[in-house]
Amino acid sequence: MSIIPQFVSVSDLQRGYPEILKTLKATQQPLLVLKKNDLEAVIITPAFYRSMMEKVQEYEEKEALLALSNYTKEKKAHKLKKMKSVRELFE
Repeated sequence: MSIIPQFVSVSDLQRGYPEILKTLKATQQPLLVLKKNDLEAVIITPAFYRSMMEKVQEYEEKEALLALSNYTKEKKAHKLKKMKSVRELFE
């Protein structure tokens, strides 16, 4: 899915909300809401949100598995150190 965000001003959103929402649902693309040319908000569809959250979860799971793998390798290689206090982490 190519993501080319659409822009709308806050005032246009207030005036044409039903039509803008209809377009958002049809295109499934993020809608950037601008106020005085500054980004005020981003509106996305529930499907787009779910897709983003699934990708975040996949990334976090990969990072956790990598951390476990690194831990296992370091443990087998006897590279783990026992700390006497949490302060040792910052020394």
